[in-house]
Amino acid sequence: MEARNREAEAHGRIRRVLLVTLPSNWESSIQGVMKRTIQVNVKMSPEDFSLLKKAAQKRWPDAVMTNSGIVLGLAKIAARATFDKPARHSTRTGL
Repeated sequence: MEARNREAEAHGRIRRVLLVTLPSNWESSIQGVMKRTIQVNVKMSPEDFSLLKKAAQKRWPDAVMTNSGIVLGLAKIAARATFDKPARHSTRTGL
């Protein structure tokens, strides 16, 4: 972008930049979906987190992710998969 600006200046042109102002109460659709209302603290071993991080990198290559985003994203996938599978009945009591 800077190279374009220098080129434009060299030719005596002024580049125009469009500015957009959003109302302070504007909320994008993704922000509405991503709003979190419940906080959960998780402690895990470095090995467990390393496994989750590797799975997230394989699932979403090149994505910038936070630790909480990794845990939440993979947990949601596992939760949905649980309901997609036919129920297995355990012979052990309480499971």
